[in-house]
Order: sequence, then structure tokens, then C-alpha cells
Amino acid sequence: MNQKIATVPVDTEVNRQARERALGAVSWPLNLVAATVGYQSHGHLLAIGDSASLLEVLERARGLEQGLASITLVVTDVPDDALLQRAEAADVQLQPLLASQLGRLHLEGYLGHFSAWLDGHEGPIELARALLGREHHDLVLDLTPTPRLPLELPPPGYFHAPVAGEARTTLIDGLGDYIGEFEKPRYFEVHADRCAHSTRGFGGCTRCLEVCPADAIKSVPGRIDARIEIDPYLCQGVGSCTSACPTGAIEFRQPHSLRQQDTLLAWLDHYHAAGGQSAVLRFVQADHAQHLQPDAAGHVIDVALEDLGSAGVDHWLSAIAAGACEVRIQAYSDMPDRLVAHLEDQLAQGRAILEALGHDPGRLQWFSDEEQESSLALPRHAGLTPQLRSLEQAQAFGSDKDTPSATVQMAGGRTGNTGATDGAEAPGKRERLTLVLDHLATTGHVDGERHPMPPGSPFGGIEVNADACTLCMGCVASCPTGALGAGGDTPRLDFREADCVQCGLCSKSCPESAIRLSPGFLASAERSQWRVCHEDAPFHCIVCGSAFANARTIAAIQQKLANHAYFSGDQARRLEMCQDCRVKDVWHEMATNPEAQLKL
Repeated sequence: MNQKIATVPVDTEVNRQARERALGAVSWPLNLVAATVGYQSHGHLLAIGDSASLLEVLERARGLEQGLASITLVVTDVPDDALLQRAEAADVQLQPLLASQLGRLHLEGYLGHFSAWLDGHEGPIELARALLGREHHDLVLDLTPTPRLPLELPPPGYFHAPVAGEARTTLIDGLGDYIGEFEKPRYFEVHADRCAHSTRGFGGCTRCLEVCPADAIKSVPGRIDARIEIDPYLCQGVGSCTSACPTGAIEFRQPHSLRQQDTLLAWLDHYHAAGGQSAVLRFVQADHAQHLQPDAAGHVIDVALEDLGSAGVDHWLSAIAAGACEVRIQAYSDMPDRLVAHLEDQLAQGRAILEALGHDPGRLQWFSDEEQESSLALPRHAGLTPQLRSLEQAQAFGSDKDTPSATVQMAGGRTGNTGATDGAEAPGKRERLTLVLDHLATTGHVDGERHPMPPGSPFGGIEVNADACTLCMGCVASCPTGALGAGGDTPRLDFREADCVQCGLCSKSCPESAIRLSPGFLASAERSQWRVCHEDAPFHCIVCGSAFANARTIAAIQQKLANHAYFSGDQARRLEMCQDCRVKDVWHEMATNPEAQLKL
């Protein structure tokens, strides 16, 4: 399980050959035919700064000589004579701002589509429309000390250069390179049916909103529910949203996470089959991978990602389950702070899960940009056995047991399909993670206890107050992952913890406040099994005899409507009828006693 690696000679050449065979047998899935979004820039420049900085812009840009269609200057101090004269000579639009107006200047957009406006007494004043007679600026050069767009990853076409010097000069000289038509990949797709962000007017998961360094993800209010939208023009493909999303609602268009996981497992399977030992998977940023030297260590298999944030705890734990002795995340210089925080949180989650399942959390490791040599060292742990060779293997194994990959039959005849039926589509992200965790549980030691997790982790259970619950099933309708289920003909609330992502929608939508979240990772086989949270005796219609509610609900309704005119006297019996019989009874009374409708 967690035995340290035996002190035996490691044949580096054998490991290197095994690695080459593995990489040659299965190619890493690439985004070869990506959907794209287009930018069109005509060269209308908006420059913001003080007089001295803007004068440098005019001297360097030389207006139309550089291909710029227009230059608009927003001056943050009192314009000096040199700037006024140069602007007039160059036919440049100039807009001075008072100190009080600077705080009312707003900016948003991207290359070819920037909007800048001032808050006015009668509404916003659009600078492009007021000064140029057009809707947008194409480029923004921000020379102020504090950026107008304070983003870790600003949008294309926005440049912040507060300090004079060679870097600013080079930037100004190169503005002409951003005129024309450009394309970039449309990185992601959103599956609204899997999203746990909002339902029935209640807010839930916000993990993707919290990790995007480009602020490309927004919660868009609807008439009832809010929805997650990713602006493809602002998105720069960091990938942290895909690894943060616990349900797989946000995915890379290509390659999909499932293909990446399958490739990792296949690499390790071929590596071990070729005689390789002490395998270490090192996740690296692709455009920094050329600076690494994996040939010096044959046991290190580099996973070069277009975006380091696109792989998270599900990928890392899959590798551990497949026999990788350790997984190492290789940081790189200039990583966005929000990406670093996200990956550190993912590491904390992964380590907590490993520890809960009886494994050494040190199997997941982080190496800074200065520790590249250290990331090539031999692992301190041996690979787990037996190894998970594929997710299909885990599904086949689970189909003979009460695991999340099986179709489980529960009391009362309800069937819960969790993705293991023949011919069914591939399991989703949460199902795949559960398969991996179940395998890690078989190779480790579980104590049946609930273990603490980092705040906001998508692991935990629920507690249901049986005295307050009326089995209205509002929580079942609100649950986006299917972790909650109704008992069919039996008034019963069922729960499967493996599917719960702790979004809180069930608790918020419960009219009786009967549900409370119980965060933490349950190290027990019960995590993947359905359990009954609450059940009650069915109430049968007094006319037709069909079960249509539970006894407690009918009793509560009778108490609340005891003084209602429509359900008073003999009509109170209608509360004990099903919907069809109740309607028939109303119409029968109207036919025999027409004046009865006047009571309404």
C-alpha cells in the first residue's frame, strides 16, 4: 500500500526504453480541429495616461504611418502645451479627465471590441461614440499606474505599460501588429444539464467562477435560474475551470478529459508491460516543456498540457491508481496567482483523499520552477498493486458489486443507473473519479470514518431531519447530479454520497429546512452505495385506493388547511383523495349542488 520503494538497482536505460514504447504506442490526444473565434481590429487606439506618457505615444506611433486608423487620448492630468500641440497636429482626439472623473471611467471588452465610458448624470457617455462616431475602440494602451482592467490575464488587445522604458517603447512600436483579422481556439463547451450552479431560483456551485484568472466566466441571471456562460473572446484556455468543475459541466472541446485519462492509464500500462519500473508522471506546461530534461531520468513520463490547470485531482489520482509511484506537478514562471491557488487547492484535496484511503499523501508533489532538477529524482514510494489498467476494467469489476458503476436495485423497486450498463455512453467525470477512488480503496485501508477536506471541496454527505422532512421531493428535483432519488411507489428519500458535490441546492430548496450538508470524505464502501435518508408509510386515496402521498404530508396539509373554506366540513375529505378523484368530486358536487361553487 504505502510501502517505501525497495532499495534495488534501477535500470535507467530500461525505463527510458519502456517510456518510449509507451509514448509510441498511444499518442497524447491533440486539439487538431478546434472551433475558433475571430477578432477584427481596424486600428482605433484608445490610450489612457498622463501628458508625458501620451506624448510618448504620439511621438512613437506617428498616427497613420503605423497603420492606426485613429488615436484617442484620455488624459488623466492637465494636458500640457506640448501634448495639445502635438495632438492638434496629428489630428488626434483628446479627452481630458478631471480627478473626480477618473473613478467614473469604465472599460471592458477585447481586441476589436473595447467599450470605454464615463458615468454621467443622464446615463453612460460612450467615448468611442462621442469622439469617433463608432461603437468601439480596437486597442487599449493603458499607461496609468493602476490598470483599468485589473486582471491576471487581461484580454487580447489590452496593454498595461505604466513604466517608461524599453519595454513600453517596444510595445508602442508593435501596436500595428494588432491590426487585421485574428483567430484563436474556442477552448471550452458548457453542458448546462450537468451544471450545479443554479436551479429553481436557488444558487449553488460557484467553483468555476472563483478560479478563472481572465474573468471570462459569468453567472448570467435568467427569469428563474442563473446559468454559467464563458465568453470565448476573453477565455485564454487556462483550464482551471475544467478541473474545478466537479460534474464535468465545463469541458475542453478537444481533447476531452476522458481521452486524457484513458491515455494516462494506457501509457502506464505499456510502460509496466515493457519492464519499466518506478514510474513518475510529471505534469508540465507544454510551452515550458522544452526547457526540461526528461531524458536524464527514464522513469519520468512528462504529461505536457497546453494548460497546466486543465488536469486536476481526477487525473492525478487516476495515475496513482494505475501504478505511478508519484505524481509531480511542475510549476512554471509567471503562473497566474489564481491558477497557483487553484492547483494548490486541488493538491490539498488529492492529498486528503489519499490519506483518508490509507495512502501516503506525499505521492502527490508540487515542484516550483526552481526545482526542476529535483522533480527528476527517483520516487520514494512503490507503485500500488493491483494496478488500474483502464476505466473499463474498473467498470467491469464494479458491475459485479454494489459500486457506482453498477445498476443498483433498491427497496421498493427503484433502479439507480450509474453508468455500467452494456452499450451505455462513457461515464461522466464524477463517475470516473468514483471508479478511481473505489480502486484506491481496495489497495489502501479505509476506516469507515469521515475525514476533513479543504473548505469548498466537492466531497461530503447530507443529514436529513426526519421529523421535519415531508418527503415533498423538492430536493430530488433540485439535485443536479442524481445523488438524491425518490423511492418510486414508496415514499422514501435515497442518497448516494459518491455523486454529491456539496453544491447545497438540496438544502436551499428544502421548504422545511430539513437538510444539512455534511462536508468531508467518507472512507467507506457505503460512500458508493444508496442509503435511505427518510421514509414514511404511503397514504392511499380513500376513493380509488392508489398511493399518492405519504401519511405525514397529508397530516401536515390537513392541519394547515383546517380553517380553509374549500376544505371545511365534508370537503375536508378531499385532502385524502388523489388528484383525479379530487377533481371528480368537485365536479360531481357542482352538478348536484350548483350553489356550492359560490363558496369559492
